Amino acid sequence: MAVQSVPFSTETTSGMPLPLDSETAMLLRTVLLPHFERATSWGDLCARLAAKGYEITFRNGHLVLADESGKPVCTGSMIGSPLARLAERLGRPKLRTDCTGACATLQN
Repeated sequence: MAVQSVPFSTETTSGMPLPLDSETAMLLRTVLLPHFERATSWGDLCARLAAKGYEITFRNGHLVLADESGKPVCTGSMIGSPLARLAERLGRPKLRTDCTGACATLQN
């Protein structure tokens, strides 16, 4: 049986992160999920994630964690904290969208 190898690419045209392998998802969940669960506001969550080198963005209606360079890493759902659950607990986020409406950042 032949195994076909394809170069790994982390670039996406949609701005959405690629699916995570199970080990990476578990590591991110272990490190970041407690911050999602303990945050008392969107600002508190942003500060907690910034201390770990991540920022929250919104792309195509999804909460996306990006690294310091802005590269998408994962969605909130991928690590067990979907946007709907956060919005229910922290309130609806106030967003500033780009001119296309596809991307947004939290408004302070």
